[in-house]
Amino acid sequence: MELLLAEALGIGLVLGLLLGLTGAGGSLVALPLLLSLHLPLRDAIGVSLGAVAMSALIGAIPRARLGQVAWRPVVLLAVAGLPGNALGQWLGRFVPETALIVAFCALVLWSAWRLWRSSGQPPRVDPGPLRPGPLLAIGVGVGTLSGLMGVGGGFLIVPALLWFSPLPLLSAMATSMAVIALVSGGGFLIYLTGANPPLPLLGGLALGGAIGVLSGNLLAQRLNSTLLQRLFALMLVLVSLSMAVQKLASL
Repeated sequence: MELLLAEALGIGLVLGLLLGLTGAGGSLVALPLLLSLHLPLRDAIGVSLGAVAMSALIGAIPRARLGQVAWRPVVLLAVAGLPGNALGQWLGRFVPETALIVAFCALVLWSAWRLWRSSGQPPRVDPGPLRPGPLLAIGVGVGTLSGLMGVGGGFLIVPALLWFSPLPLLSAMATSMAVIALVSGGGFLIYLTGANPPLPLLGGLALGGAIGVLSGNLLAQRLNSTLLQRLFALMLVLVSLSMAVQKLASL
């Protein structure tokens, strides 16, 4: 029990730190690490949703106080994402585990490539207006992926906000955390209706995530946006490859 608590603290610390630094990425790390604790894939997905939701909520509150959270995109993405999450958890009953993992890794690598390519581009002089249609579509997709794979979706939400809204990077990251807290939190509540995860695991993840996300928030204010995006892209590649090797080799 004590070992489980210590491992959960470590996992929570890592996912919270990445979430605070980038507004995303926590769930991409949490899922492979939870699988390393020999949790079944479905339980790892459900617990990952809870851990990421709690960390995102704790990280979003101080950023909201700084005025960095844009509430209209939050509402658009969350309203579309919550039903998408329920759809994803339902679809997950019928999709083979190997197909889920391959799709997850492919999506993460694509996101990493897009982020790295855009990191070297100069800041937008005229970012353009908020585009609700694309954000609603992204919300449905993020919610479905969240339910299917236990991901918070920030690795899609942050780029979507940069492409389809006038938000700068720090605001996009803060807004992403608010969306993740709502969508992943809703997915975790759905998961709890049919599961009973160990309390030490949930408590350790919550405590470690809180410490990590608040530390990541402070670091994010001091790093430039290009470095943040490239660090995030590299992290995505490493996580995708490690998960593919770890899980597919065991099947």
